Amino acid sequence: MSAELSGNVLVTGGSRGIGRACALAAARRGADVAITYLANREAAEETAEEIRALGRRAAVVQGDVGAVDDNPRMVEEAVAELGPLRYLVANASGSTSGTTRELTVEGWDQTISSHARSLLLLAQAAMPSMSANGGGSIVAITSLGTNRAYKGYAGLGAAKAATESLVVYLAVEGGPDGIRANCVRPGVVITDRFKKKPRWEEIAAAAGEKSPLGRALTPNEIGDPVAFLLSDDARMITGQMIAVDAGFGLPG
Repeated sequence: MSAELSGNVLVTGGSRGIGRACALAAARRGADVAITYLANREAAEETAEEIRALGRRAAVVQGDVGAVDDNPRMVEEAVAELGPLRYLVANASGSTSGTTRELTVEGWDQTISSHARSLLLLAQAAMPSMSANGGGSIVAITSLGTNRAYKGYAGLGAAKAATESLVVYLAVEGGPDGIRANCVRPGVVITDRFKKKPRWEEIAAAAGEKSPLGRALTPNEIGDPVAFLLSDDARMITGQMIAVDAGFGLPG
């Protein structure tokens, strides 16, 4: 049986891809869900309707995780519509591609802001609600690029690594209030965005060849482990970085 959720969750970037899968997985397990979007309200409303079709409440909140003031505002709007938050999934991201020689100051700042800074601000806004209502759980979506070097991935890899470090501090400092924090490191996930890459099928096939389980992942195969980590079935798991990658990152 799937791990059940009891409470409200905010999923940033919850309208499409991995975020949508996380939002729907949480709804299937009993959570009411607020999702954020940056520009595509139509996609966000479609996901919200899918959540409602599962018998759960849904809220749609516009915001940019790279903007300082938007992060606490998104939490405030989610609480205003659904009530106190018990869960937070930090999924939305923004990044600039480039090697360390190519990255600009602006690109670096934007990438760090959209990941580590955003998580800090979201957590600062959400944790009082969690503490006042018996605790909660935070999951940040990170990347295998936190400890591997991929071409053109320097800024994002560093930003995701900073996010993972912050998650450890959130776990340690939130623990006494019953708040857990963990990371999920996805492997190659075939989202609509991924399909826009040149030669995406070749990339997915190559990832499958390098993975013991033989293929790339679907968004739902990230959403389900995220929902598990949110749930009380994972009540003694905190401060961990869990790769969901079909074994892609294993030696060999």
